[in-house]
This record gives sequence, C-alpha cells and structure tokens, in this order.
Amino acid sequence: MLLNILMSLIILPFLSQSLNNFDGFLILDNDLTQTQKLEAPQRIYTDYLDVKISAKSALAVDAKTGEILYKKNSQEILPIASITKLMTALVFLEHNPGWQKEVSTLASDRRNGGIVYLNTNELLTVNNLFKTALIVSDNDAAMALARITNLPEEEFIKEMNRKARELGLKNTYFVDPTGLNPGNKSTAEEIAKLLNVALQNEEIKKTISTAFYEFEVKGKGKNRKVVLRNTDWLLKSYLEVIGGKTGSLEDAGYCLAVKIKGEKNQEVLIVILGSQSNEDRFQDVKAISDWVFSNYQW
Repeated sequence: MLLNILMSLIILPFLSQSLNNFDGFLILDNDLTQTQKLEAPQRIYTDYLDVKISAKSALAVDAKTGEILYKKNSQEILPIASITKLMTALVFLEHNPGWQKEVSTLASDRRNGGIVYLNTNELLTVNNLFKTALIVSDNDAAMALARITNLPEEEFIKEMNRKARELGLKNTYFVDPTGLNPGNKSTAEEIAKLLNVALQNEEIKKTISTAFYEFEVKGKGKNRKVVLRNTDWLLKSYLEVIGGKTGSLEDAGYCLAVKIKGEKNQEVLIVILGSQSNEDRFQDVKAISDWVFSNYQW
C-alpha cells in the first residue's frame, strides 16, 4: 500500500505534466511511424509565460513529428492573401512548359497590388517568371504562370482546389491564383501542411529561400535588369530560415508561413495569419520561435 502511494506521488506529476502539455499532432507525413512520434519534443517548462503576438491566428509545429508546440485560433478559417501562391506554384509545376522557354506577361495578366516588376511584352524565361512570382510575390507573374500552363484560368483554379483536397486540406479554398481575392481562405494548421509539402519540392524550396535575385528581360531594342528582394525579411534575421511565404491584404492582415531550423537542427513550421502590420508578422514569428525553443527540448 505504502509502495503504491509512493509510486503515485512519483508518477502522477509526470503523467499530469505530459497530459497538460500534449497539444496534439498534425499529419504532416503519412509515413510517420509511432517511433518517430515518440521522438516528439518534450515540454520542459509549464509555468513559462505565454507569448504575446498581434496575429489573429498562429501555429508552431515540429516538422519531423507533427507535434503542435504552440497554437492560437489555429483552426479558424481566414483569408491567406499571397500565401496562395504556394498552391499556384505546386499546380504550375504539374504543367511546367520548360524552365528555359521564353515567355512574356500580357495585359490580361495585369493585377492591382504591389510593385510592378514586369512590363507587358518583355521576354523572360519561365524560370525567372517563377522566381518573380514567389520571391517578391508578384501578382502579374502568378497570373502569367497560370496562363502558360495552357489551362483556362477557371480550370487552373479548379486544379488548385483539387490539389488542396488531395493534400487533405479540407478547410482550404482558392478563387484566384494570386491571393488578391479575400475568398482564398485556409487555417493556420492547413497552411503548415501546405508549406511542408511545398518545401519538399526543391525548386520551390530554393526559390522561396532566396533573399536576393536579379535577371535580365528582353524589351524592344534593349534589355532591362530586374532586381528581386524577398518579401520575407526573416531571411536576413538571426533565424535560420529554410523557406517561407508572405501575404498581405486588407481583409487578411499580414500573414507569413515559414520553416525555421534551430541550433540543434530542429525544424519548426510557424504560421502567422492576421498580424496587424508588416513588421508585426516577423516579430510574431520571432516571439513564437524564441518561446518554442525555450520551452521544448528535442
């Protein structure tokens, strides 16, 4: 009897701590084994102050096991702005006409919003068009990517939604390839899954982790240099960023989906939806990453 009481005093606090800290798993990899789940990071502090962020919704998840490390309204369906372009890129890659093929943006590709990087009727390679769409989140480039697949725009959008269902994104819906329409919606949890899939493609990973890129376009009579500086400011921060995608819209606020690597090679997916300012979204990610790496051990 005394032995049972002593064992309870020893075991229950650990069991209680485990239950209180367990926040569930996301299915990021269907091949994840039970052994890998047992390797999930463990909470080391239970009385650590919660992190304060401006975002409406946020999520941090261990990329190896899918364990949710931090969440705030992570299942709320919200506009995702230009994070949409991750899906645009995935669908485009299924119909890529060839990286070195020369194409141009047309007047029909022109969309409002953001800096204009490409003029109509200038020639550039598909590779550089792809980089323009993702590095600086250029809306005209995203429309041109959809167009050069030879799919009608409505069909391309259907393919985006088909791909979302294929990936198990049940609360994700797209109505245009750019993210300018607030009807493009998802949740922080499903955006984490989308980013994880996108980063498995080396072309997307290489592109969205590029801080600076320049190339030439062919115009009438002369060439012109185009300079791209990534909209993800975290690429020049103290964080080691594997890749990420920004988005902003009046209805969406400021959004960011990013994968970062810790000092011990831990990989964490962080999603921010609805931050109050451009700077806030990056500060929110920094605050969450600092909180996660202070509260968990791998």
